[in-house]
Amino acid sequence: MIWSFARNTLLCLLGAALLSGCATRSLFQPYPDQARGWKSGLGAGAAPTSLLDKGADSADGVLYLQELGRVTQLDGDIDGSRAAFDRVFEHYRETDEAARLRATGLVTGAGALMVNDNALPYVAPDYERIYAHAYQALNYWQSDDVTGTAVELRAAAEEQRVAAARHEREIARAEQEADRQGIDPDRLDGYFAGLDVAAGTVKASFQNAWTFYLSALFWEAHGEYNDALVDYKKALEIHPGADWIKEDVTRVSRALDGRYPRGQGMVAVLYEQGYVPPRREISLPIPTPHGIFAVAFPTYDAADKPAPRSLTVRAEGGEQASTGVLTDVGGLAARHLREQVPAMLVRQALRATGKYNLQKKANDDFGPVGAFLTQLFNLVSERADLRTWLSLPAYGQAARLMLPPGEHRLQLSTPGGGASLTVPVVERGLTVIHVVALPDGLLTRVLPVQEGSL
Repeated sequence: MIWSFARNTLLCLLGAALLSGCATRSLFQPYPDQARGWKSGLGAGAAPTSLLDKGADSADGVLYLQELGRVTQLDGDIDGSRAAFDRVFEHYRETDEAARLRATGLVTGAGALMVNDNALPYVAPDYERIYAHAYQALNYWQSDDVTGTAVELRAAAEEQRVAAARHEREIARAEQEADRQGIDPDRLDGYFAGLDVAAGTVKASFQNAWTFYLSALFWEAHGEYNDALVDYKKALEIHPGADWIKEDVTRVSRALDGRYPRGQGMVAVLYEQGYVPPRREISLPIPTPHGIFAVAFPTYDAADKPAPRSLTVRAEGGEQASTGVLTDVGGLAARHLREQVPAMLVRQALRATGKYNLQKKANDDFGPVGAFLTQLFNLVSERADLRTWLSLPAYGQAARLMLPPGEHRLQLSTPGGGASLTVPVVERGLTVIHVVALPDGLLTRVLPVQEGSL
């Protein structure tokens, strides 16, 4: 009878998790362990995308599809990457509609409170959504589809605008719910000091100056100087010490007065360094009406973040520039997690209480053996949610040169290696070199020149 109870209990708990939308791969294998499978061999055309295809139809499908879009892009499969990101955006629309219905009370959410946060369907945070649109813009750019590029760059900007509008409101709502449940996040601040260090100078999890800079370059090349000026200024607002962006603002401001420099074209380097660090798991004491429970919680460690390293670009004529950091992606991820702390504490407290009640009932109905079995399940199921988009870069950097029209041989160099390539430069046009630093060296692609009216 006891063993029948144990079997039925475990099956019911697992079934509840599955029905609540979990991806069992994330439940039983930490996501960073999974990601090692498809991060190996990136850029060599041999990434094991079958691992991602298997997860694309799960409740965590949007996460696997984001990875798939990025992996196939780095492997040069632009059509495959575009198709993956199109599916990603469909997930975003479904998620937004579900959130709207919850807000209007038309539907209710049932969290997987008896297992762990891995049993909740993955919802892409704002910084991931912004990157997805930026990468899709690069896909269209690579295909020389000017209209598609413009649409995706505007979508990335819209994601940032919407995120800014709802940011403070969502944080306040989570803090109010924590207060209603009798949870004081400030009492646990010491456990999250590492998150604040990992976030560094990042003030909000949705501010991405790299995507603003990408967009500004595109608008400037097509003579949309008002739009370019707006986006350059937004990038500068996030990084006020970036002197080269100040020069961009001055140049485009003069262009609005009809004073654009003649006899020159622009070469911009969009540089992505390394990989965003994964989350770690820590044990955190959560107070409940039945005492203090130790629960698993995700965090970031600043020691996992690589130091930012610039890429230098040199032209044969002696012109050179070094990239500067525009986006600290690890900082965005850490800041996002820090913003989610009140809501996660509420879920953890409710989960701990539910598990306590289950254990108490098992002890009352089946004695010490029943209590032991439920306690064992609680121990095994206590896993932190480590899911994030792990093929994103650690840092997004950029630099640009103004060069005379013609073919130019450029030398790219980083502390980890270099590359040389020949690029076309068109008067008043834009040539973008997309550079990604992978463990095996630099991956470089020269995108089609942008020029003329849209």
